Amino acid sequence: MGCGGRIIHHMKSHLTRRHFLTYVPLLIPSVTQIHALASPQLQIPASAPAQKGKWWEQEPLRILDLVTAFGQINGQPAAALAQQKAALGYNAEHLHVMQFTGAGIDDQGFFFQTKLAGKQNPDYLGEYLPEAHKHGLRVFIYFNVHSYAMPFGEAHPNWRQVREDGTPLTGVYETATSFCINSPYREWAFQIDRDLCAYPIDGILYDGPIFFPQTCYCHYCQEKFRRRYGAELPSKKERKGKRFEQLLEFQSASLADFLRDTQMVIKAINPNVALYMNGSVLGGNYATGRLPRVINPEEDLIINEGGFLYGDLTRMPLWRPGVMARLQESQSGGKPSVVACAAALKSWNVSLLPDPELRLLYADSIANGAGVYFGMFLSEWDQPEMQTLAAMNRFFAKHSNYYENTRSEARIAVVWSDTTANFYAGSAAQLIDVARVPARSNVGNLEQEFWGLTEALVRAHAPFDVIDDYTLEHAALDRYHAIFLPNVACMSDAIAARLRDYVQRGGNMFTTFETSRYDAAGELRTDFAMAELMGVSSTAKVAGPRRWDYMGKQSPSPLLDRIPRQWIPSPTYYLQVKAAGAQVALSFTKPLAGSYELPPQLSSDPALTVHKTGEGTVVYCAGDLGNMIHDWHTPEPLILVENAVRTLAPVGIELENVPSAVELIHRSQNNGGRHLFHFVNFNGEMTRPIRRITPIRDARVTLPKEITARKIHTLMHPQSLTPQRDSRGRARFVVPMIEEYEVVVVE
Repeated sequence: MGCGGRIIHHMKSHLTRRHFLTYVPLLIPSVTQIHALASPQLQIPASAPAQKGKWWEQEPLRILDLVTAFGQINGQPAAALAQQKAALGYNAEHLHVMQFTGAGIDDQGFFFQTKLAGKQNPDYLGEYLPEAHKHGLRVFIYFNVHSYAMPFGEAHPNWRQVREDGTPLTGVYETATSFCINSPYREWAFQIDRDLCAYPIDGILYDGPIFFPQTCYCHYCQEKFRRRYGAELPSKKERKGKRFEQLLEFQSASLADFLRDTQMVIKAINPNVALYMNGSVLGGNYATGRLPRVINPEEDLIINEGGFLYGDLTRMPLWRPGVMARLQESQSGGKPSVVACAAALKSWNVSLLPDPELRLLYADSIANGAGVYFGMFLSEWDQPEMQTLAAMNRFFAKHSNYYENTRSEARIAVVWSDTTANFYAGSAAQLIDVARVPARSNVGNLEQEFWGLTEALVRAHAPFDVIDDYTLEHAALDRYHAIFLPNVACMSDAIAARLRDYVQRGGNMFTTFETSRYDAAGELRTDFAMAELMGVSSTAKVAGPRRWDYMGKQSPSPLLDRIPRQWIPSPTYYLQVKAAGAQVALSFTKPLAGSYELPPQLSSDPALTVHKTGEGTVVYCAGDLGNMIHDWHTPEPLILVENAVRTLAPVGIELENVPSAVELIHRSQNNGGRHLFHFVNFNGEMTRPIRRITPIRDARVTLPKEITARKIHTLMHPQSLTPQRDSRGRARFVVPMIEEYEVVVVE
């Protein structure tokens, strides 16, 4: 089969949702081809629901991951444990039947029957499964395929991942190693899968597989890469250009091969066994190889760690689980998705978050169209906080019909660019060990730029979707009135052309900093790919850091409404540009020698421009505005984004007596016959973890005129609400109480 034939075969297989694809060792498309071919959603809207078929598509999943692998696997009586899990309201679980030695597994701790066991242990899986199924629990087997005990690794040296310097990988979770999926290890893993599928299990969760920032340069990867590209494996240290693009393609396709071959193994035994893998968090995939658009088609459902909270929570977005759920929905190809949440504040694994934090993690996940998973250890199993999760499980189960087959009604999209995350200097690696995130350039910090703009939209009560590069290039964009691009620095010519067409036909854009200044492989362009569309031209100079400098008003603009001051604090960095048709609303001031060297003086460098072209408008902020919001929360940038929403994409839903820390999510069912307004209240005690939420009383809601309210009721505090009509004929009503979460149903 020639190259073109292979691509057609690959595309055809995915479009028919087949999982048993023929392994073709020479098929490695480019990153551009991967984005074009690796998802089955070419004709599916970003929020299209899965069609019910397999058991995992029947209802939203409420998954428990009770980590028993660090203790005695069969230390809990099977019947009592299954009954207790079901009593807490879970309908599925990740069951641990492989014991950890330190931070990894080996062949000594298998509590099921397998010919690969180095030691025979009691068959706890065989004992447990009938009890779980008796109580309605679907059982996924947790299979860690990325962390192995060091003695087991030393016993299989040709399986281990190898660093660029030729040494085998050590230090996984400090004390473990990892195996390479291109080595003979894969056959060992597949035999474990076969032995597991001999039992009536419901699914397998792979924790992994992944590569690491320094790996893999083993003999098998070297040979496989050489066969495919006719060259040696390039370094991971140079994150740009064709060679690095090939490395990323190779590692991601290797993960997809492993998943695809796993599907062939398990589906040949039982087609009703579901497979999925832990997809981790927002960040560059260059370290791990986990490109969502490549690996998602090989899974039955999608899961990512959107609710694992690490470090200083005052620096972490409260709405992180919901944002991850939105991105998963865009990238899932219509498959069900689950947001993985940890009950503990990491990295203290045997601890517990307070009740409000647990409720918020749960609520923000399900409000945005995802199922939910909670992971915890045995030491937390009997703690009072478990009743908080049980109450949320009961709520979710009771009202599951309001969460099935919903679609987003957002008319704003924010772009998370995996391409930029992988090729841009201002992005971090997506790692399993968060404490070891490598340093990145402070200039144009991608994650903070993204989280800053999404925070501004949440605080503006503007429902939004999160879309990616593939969506920009292939999906219909007309449903969005405005697209926000937070420093989407690396952009293909094809995406730039689609956005040009989108704006010419009436769409609007809000862009920041270096958006489109680099190509899809991270190579610097001479100017923005969208220079003509934005109405500005880059001078290729980045100014900063600006510690006490300002922006000043240059000309009137609706974007500056409710900002009365002449001088506005400046972002830390900005790209020097020249206006080429755009109106300059704000300009940067000349650098001040010190904070008291006043008054500021305007420079000739535009800070905020507005360019009307065709039927649409492009707003461009030359500075890292999202970083400014994330780091400082000064009011003017937040107001500026809110004004951009009012100008470019008016929400239509008006809220009164609702603080900015309440997130509004708008979804619908039955082709708009039922509207669902989710309110997630993050209004806490000005610190985190939050121990007490301040309830919202008498929130006033005005609906757009096109939504006719025949019947209105709430779910968390069940009651009927009586709509009134304002002078414009719009339905108005009052929500008496919003604690952490409320859902208003409008029929």
